[in-house]
Amino acid sequence: STPPQSPVAWSNFITGRNPGGHGMFDFIHRDPQTYQPLSSATRPPSGEPPGSIELFGYTIPLGGDALVNNRGGIAFWDVLQEAGVEVEVYRVPGNYPPTPSQARTLSGMGTVDLRGEYGTYSWYSSKPPPAKKHLKADYELVTVEDTDFDSVPDTVRTSLKGPPDILHLKPGELPGPNDFLMIGLVVHLDPEENVAWLRIDGKDVLLREGEWSDWLEVSFDALPWGLMRFAGIVRFYMKQVRPDFQLYASPVNLAPGDPAQPITTPEDFVETLYQKLGNFYTVGMPEETNALKDGLFDDDDFAKQVKLFQEEDSDRLLDLALSRFERGETTFFYNSDIDLQCHMLWRHGDPRDPDTPRHPAWEEKAAHDHAGDIEGYYERVDGVLGHVRERLPEDTLLVVMSDHGHAAYTRMVHLNAWLRDEGYLVLKDGKQTGHIATEGDVDWGRTRAYGLGFNGLYLNLAGREGQGIVQADQVDPLLEEISRRLLALRDPKNGAQVVLRADLARDVYSGERVADGPDLIVGCL
Repeated sequence: STPPQSPVAWSNFITGRNPGGHGMFDFIHRDPQTYQPLSSATRPPSGEPPGSIELFGYTIPLGGDALVNNRGGIAFWDVLQEAGVEVEVYRVPGNYPPTPSQARTLSGMGTVDLRGEYGTYSWYSSKPPPAKKHLKADYELVTVEDTDFDSVPDTVRTSLKGPPDILHLKPGELPGPNDFLMIGLVVHLDPEENVAWLRIDGKDVLLREGEWSDWLEVSFDALPWGLMRFAGIVRFYMKQVRPDFQLYASPVNLAPGDPAQPITTPEDFVETLYQKLGNFYTVGMPEETNALKDGLFDDDDFAKQVKLFQEEDSDRLLDLALSRFERGETTFFYNSDIDLQCHMLWRHGDPRDPDTPRHPAWEEKAAHDHAGDIEGYYERVDGVLGHVRERLPEDTLLVVMSDHGHAAYTRMVHLNAWLRDEGYLVLKDGKQTGHIATEGDVDWGRTRAYGLGFNGLYLNLAGREGQGIVQADQVDPLLEEISRRLLALRDPKNGAQVVLRADLARDVYSGERVADGPDLIVGCL
């Protein structure tokens, strides 16, 4: 897989094509007219935003682009289904929105939450957020009030943020912080025990400190009297009652009992799953990696949430898939344990290789408590595999595969910073960063190349990019020059080679969508 990234590798597997054919080149790509990054699952807008009319204080859009999966090619399950083989596909990455199919599929990695985002959780705390840290959470600074005037603070009044209030936004307008539908959340604290009573959308739940709630079904009304509503499900984790109040709310998942958009094919397949399983995670990455990255979850919190997902969700879904499998059919099931847990917990066991330095995020106590976690997850998946083998008929072909492996990751290079220092990317006067997603930073009239995603380098090509300056006869010499200088780049710390490969897209890709991708694929060691 070039590059060796999950969305690329999974799309190769799904279609049997390389990125030049299926159009998935990275986790993100860009709108060439605006240079703005987009999810690789999303196509750039096809034209001007649709019009709208104002009616009784609401903005009603007139038309607009339907949500379409950016992946091209024909999925293997459609080939099989066409040949008369019944297929079920559970949570394969890169199949959101699910492509139209007669096969029964459930979307996986890439599926958004009810807000249309990739898993934004909420954190309620009486303690101010960490200074100078960009959190991936909706961090709500709350006050514990004394509502019964007994000098004991006992009540938190706040709200849970839902989807954008689309009927008060112009078509194409991005929501601001206050442009979301909200529902009230009240938390009463026991004056003596570390116990909290939560009430939201007419539902009550009692949680001890360190305890998770079950799924709670919530509804956000875009129009009064239930004329337009968005159904979601949410779980709470009572991190701490006192001295600092700390409460976690999961991303509001699309409710499988009433999803606001299709997450299965056929669309009613989700009803079958809901009838058998009840509520389950629908967001593409159920494990709460963001809270761990933010430092609001510790490793124990993360391990507890992973165990909850494994036992109450993934294992039950797998058993359902196995119970539905019959001879002559094909079933695909995605297990996220090794992938995400290695990403998040590898640091505790470093250095696993004597030739590599210790991970920069290594901490002595956490490493002592969690050094064997990775091996534990491998043992667990071995057990799951044994369970699968026991359940399958003896003549069943079983394929076990992974999209990538893991290794130490202790050094990195910022491609745009290198392009800036080498004069290929030019910033406007007074700007210091090289992040092209920051509006106004880059002087496009003097910029010849820019990086986007993990591996992509794009030329600022005239006629393709919105403010392109590189002419057609300059392309080959410029790419050759950049490639040669990247391959010569050395780590100033130890003299090691930084870039292993610099592949021209036209050399490694084939198909009708080669022009949609980067011009150079930069492969770092």
